[in-house]
Amino acid sequence: MQPDNNDRSVEDSIDRRRLLQALGAGGAIAIAGCSGDGGSGSDGGDGDSESGGGGSDGSTQSVQFLTMGVGDNIKQFFEENNAAFEDEHGVDVEFTSVTWDNARQTVNNRVDGGEAPDVSRWPARWIPQLVGKDALEPLDDMMDGEFGEQFYDGVAEGTMYNGSHYGVPWAASNKCLYYNKDVFETAGLDPEDPSLDSWQDMLDAATQIRDSDASVPALGLAGADAIETGSQYYHYHWSHGADLVNDEGMPVVNSSGAVDALSLYTDLHLEHNVTQSSPLSSTRQDIRQLFENGDLGMVIGHVYTGLNITAAKENGDVDFDYGIVQVPRGPEGRYSLFTIDTLAILSQSEHKDLARDLIRFYFDEERRFQYSKQKGFLPVVEAVGERSYFSESKNWGPFVEAGQYARARPKLGNFSEFNDRMVQAIQEALADRKSPQKALNDAQSDLEDAME
Repeated sequence: MQPDNNDRSVEDSIDRRRLLQALGAGGAIAIAGCSGDGGSGSDGGDGDSESGGGGSDGSTQSVQFLTMGVGDNIKQFFEENNAAFEDEHGVDVEFTSVTWDNARQTVNNRVDGGEAPDVSRWPARWIPQLVGKDALEPLDDMMDGEFGEQFYDGVAEGTMYNGSHYGVPWAASNKCLYYNKDVFETAGLDPEDPSLDSWQDMLDAATQIRDSDASVPALGLAGADAIETGSQYYHYHWSHGADLVNDEGMPVVNSSGAVDALSLYTDLHLEHNVTQSSPLSSTRQDIRQLFENGDLGMVIGHVYTGLNITAAKENGDVDFDYGIVQVPRGPEGRYSLFTIDTLAILSQSEHKDLARDLIRFYFDEERRFQYSKQKGFLPVVEAVGERSYFSESKNWGPFVEAGQYARARPKLGNFSEFNDRMVQAIQEALADRKSPQKALNDAQSDLEDAME
């Protein structure tokens, strides 16, 4: 899924300093971290531990590696590299991938049941909950040394909680606004200068598409009962000066700015009729797929949306052009949701040295380059981000720039429950069952009760 090199230009290039500044801007971003029982002694090494080989009974030692969402585009990467690690260390890698729908429950069940994997990848926002279970091994011994120096400061700090690193940054992503150039041209909009700086600009363009001969919905809007509905909406929320929690970690979801944001979000469907027909049953993945198929005018999405379209065009599956601009700004600024996945070692692991070896293995520079390129994530390792594939790509460039607007979800041990209640409020307003003010007031009350 490489970008088309023929589409590159001098204007598209991002120099090294800009790349470092953009990705490093995440340094102020607050993301979850976790806890464990120390990183010293025999379990903490500097990369020179001799931890491979067989068990004391002559059997082959195993390390369990749990991850989420391994699709066809990355499956072979793990198969080949797990096999290489097995050969190099004389061990077995018990590799398991679960779907995101089942991931959180799977992790909790295994931890609670005393069957935690040795190494696991998950969103950094999960870490506070795992702190309360004493489920994670602190990795300051790795992250405070030479190994940790390879990461951008912003993403490295994203794995910290209560002053310690409880994971290694595995992947990072943020979002931009995609638009279909063919649809814009049909609607009489300039596909090369789309003027999509603000939410009002986006609405004006969407209205013009709605009233034109374009045969597709103007804008994709997520409204399904799914975690990603919150992540799509928070761009609107933050840009109107609203927050989710205050400095004490208490909910503040029903401010006047929040009401304005949710009113805009719901009015796109209820009043302006510029969205697909069924936002309440549409996940983020649904609207992304509509756009990738050429059946949507605009969508907020990750970099892999563009990579997928590029690959589909090369295969002859689609035939349209697209552009990428920053997520529109609101009255109080512009934000791009920033997400970090972390690779952690579980406290229950009996093979912590081997687990550290597996992590170091996967952070070989060439492996990191292949992973980011195939999966469609921003590079977390500076040396990878400096490669021309990222620094000169028209697909990657806007997302590198978006690093300066990056903002993460708050550090909350119960953020999933918090987000679920916010999604409920979004759905209530989007279905016109409650006004945005009423929906957020009720959410505020429920969240206050739950967080007392």
